[in-house]
Amino acid sequence: MPGKICELIPRTWVLLLVLPLVLSAPLALRAETFEAGFDDTSRVSWQVRIDPSQAQKNWHVRNTTVYHSGAACEHLQVSTGNLGSLIELSHGLPASRIINELTVSLWLKSNRRGTRIGLEAILPHQIDPETGTTARIYLIGDTYTDEGQWQKLKCTTSESLVNQSLGLLRGRSKLRQLDTREMYVERVLVVTRSSSDKVEFLLDDLKLTPIVHPNQTVLETAAAMNKDEVKPIVEFLLDRVQLQGKPMFPRMSRYHGENLAELKQEGLNVIWAPRFDDYSFLEQLRGQGLWAMATPPRPQDQHGDFLPSRDATLIPFDEQTAPIIFWNLGTQIPGNQWTEIRSRVGQIQSADQQFKRPIMADVQGKERQISREVSMTGSSPRILNSDISFLDYRDTLIGKTQIAPGRFLWTWIQTEATPANSQWRETANKLPIVIEPEQIRLQTYAALSAGCRAAGYWTTSRLDETSAPGALERKMAIRQLNLEIELIEPWLATGTVISHVPFQLRQRETPHIGQLGADFKNSGKDRLLRDERLAEREMQLLREKQAAEELQAAVIHSEYGTLILPVWFRQGAQFVPDQMAGNDATIVIPGGNVSASVWEVSTTEIRNLDRKRVSGGVQIRIPKFDMTSIIIMTSDQGLIDNLRRKIAGMRAQSAEACVQMSRAKLKRCEQTNAELVNMGVSQIARLDGPAILGRARKLSAQSEQSLSNQDYHGARTQARDAMQLLRILQRSQWREATRNFTSAVTSPYTIAYSTLPDHWKMIEQIGRSSGKIQSNLLRSGEFEDIDTMKVEGWGQVQNPIEGTQAIAELYPRDRKSGYFSLRLLAAPLNRGEVPAYIEDPLVKVTTPPLEVRSGQILHITGWVKVTSSITGHTKGAALEDSIMGPGGALHWKNQGSWQKIDVIREVPRSEKFTLSLYLYGLGAILFDDLRVIAYTPEPKLYQQTGGLEADPTIGVEPATSGRN
Repeated sequence: MPGKICELIPRTWVLLLVLPLVLSAPLALRAETFEAGFDDTSRVSWQVRIDPSQAQKNWHVRNTTVYHSGAACEHLQVSTGNLGSLIELSHGLPASRIINELTVSLWLKSNRRGTRIGLEAILPHQIDPETGTTARIYLIGDTYTDEGQWQKLKCTTSESLVNQSLGLLRGRSKLRQLDTREMYVERVLVVTRSSSDKVEFLLDDLKLTPIVHPNQTVLETAAAMNKDEVKPIVEFLLDRVQLQGKPMFPRMSRYHGENLAELKQEGLNVIWAPRFDDYSFLEQLRGQGLWAMATPPRPQDQHGDFLPSRDATLIPFDEQTAPIIFWNLGTQIPGNQWTEIRSRVGQIQSADQQFKRPIMADVQGKERQISREVSMTGSSPRILNSDISFLDYRDTLIGKTQIAPGRFLWTWIQTEATPANSQWRETANKLPIVIEPEQIRLQTYAALSAGCRAAGYWTTSRLDETSAPGALERKMAIRQLNLEIELIEPWLATGTVISHVPFQLRQRETPHIGQLGADFKNSGKDRLLRDERLAEREMQLLREKQAAEELQAAVIHSEYGTLILPVWFRQGAQFVPDQMAGNDATIVIPGGNVSASVWEVSTTEIRNLDRKRVSGGVQIRIPKFDMTSIIIMTSDQGLIDNLRRKIAGMRAQSAEACVQMSRAKLKRCEQTNAELVNMGVSQIARLDGPAILGRARKLSAQSEQSLSNQDYHGARTQARDAMQLLRILQRSQWREATRNFTSAVTSPYTIAYSTLPDHWKMIEQIGRSSGKIQSNLLRSGEFEDIDTMKVEGWGQVQNPIEGTQAIAELYPRDRKSGYFSLRLLAAPLNRGEVPAYIEDPLVKVTTPPLEVRSGQILHITGWVKVTSSITGHTKGAALEDSIMGPGGALHWKNQGSWQKIDVIREVPRSEKFTLSLYLYGLGAILFDDLRVIAYTPEPKLYQQTGGLEADPTIGVEPATSGRN
């Protein structure tokens, strides 16, 4: 396409400048100008496209009193009953070939900011496989911003804009080659979505220039190829999904036999049906107002191998599959299956000519290639209970959007432990890990902040079965999150993330200790006080530094205004959430409109926020912040009125969900705290637990009383404050258990709050193993002799991608001890040619298999040093063991000095044990002195141990109470 446009422009000008000097006949390619002033009051010429079930046209006239120039303008008003209803105005234009400077302009006056002008262009020699008609692209131009004022909007068919639209057509239609010969425009569009009851448009002075007419034969060919088209139920507009003409943010879940009415109550709108041809089930879904996604049949031979499109086709899908709006190819699909995906997409499209439904796939790797085949690309990193933070999780999803710009990205939200963690705990006869409701919230808001257009809640058990620990909390968390998403669905479904800005939170004042006070307080009591204050100061400084990195707000622009999503991406919250709340949060929005009003929106209240112009933008102040928030900047009062109506309809349901979630979490924390007290292992549980739980119990009771009094906002905020107190207790007990560890994944039982009792039991078992400690099982882990390593069975895989080199070697120049260390290195062959994205590990080294027995406890130690920061992959470098797998891996990315490796694993069954060292990105890392020591506990009954030292951070109060 770039070549086509570049060739077209000079060729056109040559004809325009040279042919008049040679020929006396009229020119076929003479440039013209089209103008329309709308002065004729006997008719109107703009066409209006609206969904009659959602909007209606009140009037459509030529206005002779308010116009931009001439004697009149075109004036129309549309009434809408639904926020987000699509309103499209169009006007015919003389068919004009696309050249680089072709420009349409229009003067517009409206009460609706965000209205956009565009051009509809025809590819006369290209058939769209989805419609069977000539392919079309939509070129989007200026956005209307001067509400209530005349503003000139323009759209120019620039090379970059045309190429962008052609790329979207390729992605949607799965056509690798497009015939772009003799493209032309024939219609101007004015498009917006409703945000208030009545939307008005005054249009004047339409102009298109310079016009170069296409050949008449081209126009006749395109007209012959067009035919009546059945509009699909669900369709894609650029990277947006639209259902029955309204923007949609799919909220999905798997089906495990739940009551469908309950799934509807949880706020879900798409259910993954077990079978695409269970027509009775599909009908039941529609009866509850739910839609379906389903996995289409996969052609295969007698051995179960896939049959590609050249060997097999699918029977066309019939009318009874109409409730299915997406075809889902599966989850966690390896990138190396992309050729099969490509073939399957062709088979599905051939069988789905009637409905032309989008195809989705959740993949691991080769996202760029696969996004060219499917409409909706999914990426679902599983980061809970691992050392990958929520901020890294968000950045990973942002990276996926950059791999395939303009594509539709969605994700599965993890609501259960990973399969690896579930499997080894089941093998060891231990209860499943409980995912905290706050972790589900932080994942969801991280996905929204990254620009995901849909989210599913991954489950392997029934959502309506709430007897298991944490199950009711999960159900209520999903219900509350879906209410919040429903509230801001138009922004999420149509907006674009333009930036992520840091924000600040008022912290407690850092304790000040002068030098004299530190040096000369020498009595025993004074020294203890000094040391306590120094420790508190150090802890507070650390918190302030971390908060500066962790407090991030996504800024999302849409035609409805600006949506801001502040989130506290607390380090370690993927293990155990922290308090993550405070007062007086301030955010500076770069380039913000100070005249726009700012609103904090929740499912029980909407309130106006203070804002002021400061250097760099508009500063917003949030009086009370708790984990996440929703902020809207708009000048459209009708939009705010719509939000108030929606909140009024959901506030009772939201308050009930929050109260139930708080009550269930309180009960679970009480049980864990009692267990730790009975074991005698936690001074925090014994001394501070009763007081914190008592305050949480009181707030929870108040929330229930407020709910019964129909004070819904009070009930929600009181329940939220109770959960904040519970997080303080949980985090403090977790820090108590991990205070001597370099990482929370050191112990397999400090990766979650619910597993802390198992951790203390394992520590007691290690104490009973002093007489049965085996020597180092990994004798060649000192990396001193390559021949010994080969004999013992070390393995390595080097997987350099094009333009890189990857090495695993014994390295003499830097080591922790001895003469050598193990170095993993990956680097570009040419520093100026760095790969844009790396999918698979570039280097992998595996230890020999080691014999271990059920019940043993393994202590893995060693040293690691990143000598060159690792880039190109969020996982950096990793050490992974065969018991916990990826969920228990240690990761490193940043350059630094030698660090201690310390890992403890409990062997669930007798098996071969291995360690794997990975280098995922570009950089260098050294390992040295790897050891594996096996402890065999004595078969002795468990006994209580003494209490532990109190955590100095206990006593932190929840954020000042107040309603939000």
